[in-house]
Amino acid sequence: MNIKNIFNFCLAELLVWALMSLSYFFVSGFYPSWTGGIFTALFIVGNSFMFAAALFAVLALVRLIGPKTAFWTAVVSGGFFSLILGIDFIVYSQYRFHISVAMLQLFFGPAGREIFVFTAGTYLVLAGAVGAVFALTWGLAKLSCCFTFSAKKIGAVCAVLLLIFAGYNGLYAWGKFMLVPAVLTQVPYLPWAQPLSLNRRLRKMGFTPKTQPYETPRKGTIQYPLQPLSCQTEQTPNILVILIDSWRSDAFNEQVMPKLYRQYQKAKNVFYFTDHFSGGNATEAGVFSFFYSMPSSYVASISASETRPVLMQEMDRLGYRFGIYASGRLDSPPFSRNVFAKIDNLRISSKADTKWQRDREAQDEFLAFLDKQDKDKPFFGFLFYDATHGSEFDPQGPAPFQPSADGINYLTLTKNTDPAPYLNRYKNSAYYIDGLLDQVFSELQKRGLMENTLIVLTGDHGQEINDTRQNFWGHNSNFAKYQTRVPLLIWWPGKEGAEMPYRTSHFDLVPTLMKHIFHCSNPPRDYSLGTDLLDNTPRPYSLITSYTNKAILQGDTISVLNNYGSMTSYNENLQPVENPVSPQVMAEALKDFSHFYK
Repeated sequence: MNIKNIFNFCLAELLVWALMSLSYFFVSGFYPSWTGGIFTALFIVGNSFMFAAALFAVLALVRLIGPKTAFWTAVVSGGFFSLILGIDFIVYSQYRFHISVAMLQLFFGPAGREIFVFTAGTYLVLAGAVGAVFALTWGLAKLSCCFTFSAKKIGAVCAVLLLIFAGYNGLYAWGKFMLVPAVLTQVPYLPWAQPLSLNRRLRKMGFTPKTQPYETPRKGTIQYPLQPLSCQTEQTPNILVILIDSWRSDAFNEQVMPKLYRQYQKAKNVFYFTDHFSGGNATEAGVFSFFYSMPSSYVASISASETRPVLMQEMDRLGYRFGIYASGRLDSPPFSRNVFAKIDNLRISSKADTKWQRDREAQDEFLAFLDKQDKDKPFFGFLFYDATHGSEFDPQGPAPFQPSADGINYLTLTKNTDPAPYLNRYKNSAYYIDGLLDQVFSELQKRGLMENTLIVLTGDHGQEINDTRQNFWGHNSNFAKYQTRVPLLIWWPGKEGAEMPYRTSHFDLVPTLMKHIFHCSNPPRDYSLGTDLLDNTPRPYSLITSYTNKAILQGDTISVLNNYGSMTSYNENLQPVENPVSPQVMAEALKDFSHFYK
């Protein structure tokens, strides 16, 4: 393989990658304007050219070793990048985000095996795809050695590609300077896109870029809480928080979770919040918002200083004993460095192999924890079930919802896939957790703990099962209600329960407990972005975050801000809407992302 053969191969790979890149736009949609169309064409080719140029540089250097080395390096490197691009497209089509360092850390981290569960069929399809990709790349490499272009033709092709690359970057620089939506909204579509921005240089030259009426504030030094807490606790009831991973709001009913539903119906002190939203569409964002009453954009700062939630700080001050029992790991995401930081002998993980077994193991250890309690001291218990996250349940136990899928092969799912078997499988996993919860309530009753234990039961986020028929399966891919709306029930000793039909969110739990349980006199904004759950005053908006994006929910309208500063809006069923949340709400909501920064 000589230099001209290498050029042929890189050009062929560029065309392949450009075609693969085009598929991203069939998922996200094409921008309906001439400006958007021109940028799309330049963007696809220009972004692919960047990778092809890098490949050419590598192969040209390897060619110095020998032609055979260059040939096989071309096959391996070209095939590997095509494979990564294909995997990224699968991830993007399912979740609308790209493979990133954070995602790889989560995948290969200690909790990767628990979070990402694949069937044998998935691995077989993936193995076939790997073989096909490398076979195609080998064929392109062979074909590239069969002919050569003249120096003039090569020069002409290079000139055209350089013009396209320059046009793509120039158009983006203009769009960034002028805040052109037709340009900015497309950049997140393709993986690892890093177009040129000239705003800093233009500022130095005296030109002022166009600014939005509101911008996401910059981060500074965290200050949480804003003021020292002043609390006068009169009584110290036990507090038990139970989270169900990926708990859909429609999974709490008499058919799916009959035992829990009966517990709700027979108790007189249960508050059921029927229009409740998580603060995130993924575990880290949902759990963080629940305990801190702030969006997960603060995670890095909080974790770096290992600052505990004020709720945990106050309970520690009052001598609560902590029993933390999660099915999944607590170090990935790093809850051991934020929510549960500084807890002695923190239980990091379960030992069982499957989610449903780990759920049972965590629960058994929690019940053993109750047996060891000093009745004169209160406890804080935490149970986190995980079976619904992977739609798992005991294969020897009941599975009343049929037909139920044998597993979930995400590589074969499309928007036309019938969701019913997968939804039934999910319901069977919720039915399994229902049986576990019944045991917990029975044991609390036997021990005489129901009378002095406040129980909070909710989900960290929802779980979409192709509900919108847009090929979304799971969570962390959009902010529609299927991924963000969850049940919330509170068994509150000494109070008369009721069904609460107004909008609430995870941000509301901490101010509720700090006010009614620990009698803190601070205004909630000192330590929270939420409102008392028992206050039915309409919330002007709710914040929801993912690993990469921020969303503001106003009524049924959801406006999503990505890291590039662009905004898209849709309703609770993921249908696009023309009007975003109001500018006043947007301005106030964005202030919340800097509320606890100095």
